[in-house]
Formats: sequence, C-alpha cells, structure tokens
Amino acid sequence: MESERFVPFVLYTERIAKNIKRLADKKMAPYGIRSAHIMCILQLAKSEIGLSSAELSNVCGVDKAFISRITSELMEKNYISRDIGPKQGKYKTKFLLTEEGVKIHQIINDFISQFIKKVSKNTPVRKLEIFYEVLSSIDNELDIITNKEIDEK
Repeated sequence: MESERFVPFVLYTERIAKNIKRLADKKMAPYGIRSAHIMCILQLAKSEIGLSSAELSNVCGVDKAFISRITSELMEKNYISRDIGPKQGKYKTKFLLTEEGVKIHQIINDFISQFIKKVSKNTPVRKLEIFYEVLSSIDNELDIITNKEIDEK
C-alpha cells in the first residue's frame, strides 16, 4: 500500500529535478553557467562574510570535490573570488561573490521568480506553504534515517 505513494513521489521528484536542471541550463547558458553553479551562487549571495568550501558543501548538499570544481569554474568566469584574508587552508578560505557575481545572482533571481510564478500559478498560496512544510519534513526525516543507517554500519 505504501508503494502506491512511494513510486509516484520518487518519479515526480526526479522528473521535477531533471526539468528544473534542463530549464536552468538553457536559461543560464548565455552566461556560461549551469544549474550546478546556481545553488553555489545563491548560497554565497545570502552570506555577507562568504562561505568556505566545507560550508558550501554543507549548505548545497554536495561533496567537497564537487564544490572544488564548481568554485574553480566560477572563479574562472569572475563570478566569485577567494577572500584575501589570512591564509586559513584550502577548505577554510571564504568565497565571495564578485561584482559580476552579484549581477549574475540578480539574473538567477529573476529566472527563479519567473519560473516559480509559472509553475505555481494554479496552486493556492496556502497549498504551496503546506507543500513546502511537508517536503521539508520528509527531507529532515530522510536525513535522520540515512545518517542513522550509515552510523549503524
């Protein structure tokens, strides 16, 4: 009986993620960035003091090697820079948005705003609020279960 909910949930979330990635890749191609770069830029824009590789890895939900590749690519495009503070080691040095990074962040925000308006136009605000509350709850519980399973092995 539970599989009747599980299968569509997995299929929908995977298809949604894939479609968002495809749309973001298409919209951001003129700026030389892919969907993989977007979360990093969004997280850096929220931080006034910048974020280290370890912090970016944590808030973006990806491994440090992935962040290393993404930050290198974004630095090449002059969207982010390393904080020129005291040397703190590879994973403690903070990354900050450059002036160009702030501009690309605004373009990303505009894209997200248009995207959200289009996909949620037929859904009442309260239903969207409930949806995100439930999605967050599922994510938190899955994280707890996954970490517990990994710790037990």
